[in-house]
Amino acid sequence: MLLESVVIERYRNFTEPQTMTVEPAVTCLIGKNESGKTTILKALHRLNPANIPDDFDVTKDYPRRFLAQDRRKENLDEVIPVNAIFRLDEDDAQAIEDVLGVTPPESTRVEAWRTYGGDFGIGIGCAFREALEAACNEAGVDHDDDLAEVGQYTSIREASAAATTLAKSLKESGKTARGKAVGKIANELKKYTALVTGEFDDDLRDVLDARLPKFFYFSTYETLEGEYDLTELADRAANRKLLREDSTILALLELASGVGPQDFLDEDYDSRKAELQAASHDLSRQVFRYWKQNDALTVRFDTDMPIVEKDAQGHEIRHRILKIELEDERHGVHTNFSTRSAGFQWFFSFLAAFSAYQGAEKRVVVLLDEPGTSLHGEAQKDFLRYIFGELGTTQQVLYTTHSQHMIDPTRYETMRAVHDRATRENPELGVAITPVSLSADPHTILPVEAALGYSVAQHLFLGSGPHLAVEGSSDFIFLTRMSEHLTAKQRTGLDVNLSIIPVGGIGNMPAFVALMGRRLQVRALVDGERTTSVADKVYQAAKARDIDDNRIVVLGKLDGLPTTADIEDLFTTKDYLWLYSRAVHSLQEEDLPDTPEPILRRIGIARQRAGMNPKFDHVGPAHHLTRNSAEFFAQADPETLDRFEKVFRLVNVS
Repeated sequence: MLLESVVIERYRNFTEPQTMTVEPAVTCLIGKNESGKTTILKALHRLNPANIPDDFDVTKDYPRRFLAQDRRKENLDEVIPVNAIFRLDEDDAQAIEDVLGVTPPESTRVEAWRTYGGDFGIGIGCAFREALEAACNEAGVDHDDDLAEVGQYTSIREASAAATTLAKSLKESGKTARGKAVGKIANELKKYTALVTGEFDDDLRDVLDARLPKFFYFSTYETLEGEYDLTELADRAANRKLLREDSTILALLELASGVGPQDFLDEDYDSRKAELQAASHDLSRQVFRYWKQNDALTVRFDTDMPIVEKDAQGHEIRHRILKIELEDERHGVHTNFSTRSAGFQWFFSFLAAFSAYQGAEKRVVVLLDEPGTSLHGEAQKDFLRYIFGELGTTQQVLYTTHSQHMIDPTRYETMRAVHDRATRENPELGVAITPVSLSADPHTILPVEAALGYSVAQHLFLGSGPHLAVEGSSDFIFLTRMSEHLTAKQRTGLDVNLSIIPVGGIGNMPAFVALMGRRLQVRALVDGERTTSVADKVYQAAKARDIDDNRIVVLGKLDGLPTTADIEDLFTTKDYLWLYSRAVHSLQEEDLPDTPEPILRRIGIARQRAGMNPKFDHVGPAHHLTRNSAEFFAQADPETLDRFEKVFRLVNVS
């Protein structure tokens, strides 16, 4: 199963229900400290934990401001702070079909929840309409009148009764074949009862419980230490009093030899140590695929049996101590693991802790709380590559961050902004979870802006080019999304070697060409109401840097576009209004003045006529294209695609 969405409510600073959609691979939660990012991960972990969990505690976790008054009105142990929705994969569908005898419809979803009192619940459901269509198909009903007659009902009981009545009527009128087919509907529909009503037996519950993903949570608390008292660890394990920080060393011991700490206390501990050593080499190789800061490190293990105390009779009491050491081949020294950089400790510890689930057949949702905060910026980027390039390809990952280096701005649609809306004036407001919008709260999305700025800097000073200068972020998004679509259709998109650089306003374009054109391959896309004056300056700057005029593309010079055309004018009026109406407010083509002016100018006039500010955030429609690209391209005009393709051919010129 794949986690599709989660609802958090009445938990810590979540005072109202907040629904967060989850990406199939990687979801990034960004926000300020104390905004509620960790709260989301903690709630999910407690839903169905893979490693050592915390429990919900009404006194500690229920929103403090409402605790006393709500406790008087209801039993808070029955409140559900976390509720998750899961989508079935092919194996899940097959397992359910083996129990019910029918394939679950596409709309089938599994729901799981946990209460403050610790009670766990699970359910399943699908749209009745899909179940009815499937039952009719299985029964062999294909006559439109029959389908329409039965299809007007909304419950199994009503539809079955209607089908029985209709079957009798058809047979009496001599339409025996149709009547026989309709008569089968009730029996076929009965097979979907569990999916439609949510009432199911233990056999199906066992399947759902077994296939529901578990949640693996990791934070700095689970980082390995330099030494472990295996005697005490074995005692905690035996008495089921394990600590959160015990989980990583237990996973490492399990990876090494499939044993626990107590197995190192017998006479065979030397062979156990050898197995642990072998496991450490495997982990080290994994680490150094992504750890580029120092690849001359090797993790080694040793044991000792020091005297820890004496009993009443004076007998020595010894404990088995496991020591984790690092060999630095560059300097030829051995040091304790705990003395090395916090970044390396965290990286190695995470791989060790997750080793128990690496390659597991059952899905595990990985929850990373502020991963890599102790890593250097470049090392954070290495770990980000690991998340998207390896970890996220096999398991779903949710991670929190406020670091610009742990954000890939090209994947901003996978980010969720988490911000606490409470103020001194209105303290009852809680956390809100929204998609990332570059026009949203600047404090929340600061890491995204910083990551985008860092990406621009990398392109400017490290990239070899060519570089295409555009005005702003909406240009970047429109060009990127349209190029992706055209390329997928085997048409001309942007040259894969071309880097798009938003220069922060059309007025910055001449300076960018003049300064960066000295050592970079620069091209420019000029648009907007200042096209004439800016284009002249850009051409002058290009000439001073021996940049050919054909590297400067002015949208206003394209056939069929206004002389001061914006990037938005590459869309037909119908297509741009499709985006604008869904992202800003509804506007029809007949509401616009019938003039040859750019679309943004015409929308501004229409807004002014309606008593609105003529200006609006141009990035909103661009974001909507990203979030709803499939729906947009399904209705897009061929002329829109042709215009963008023409621009791509011009800017791709060698």
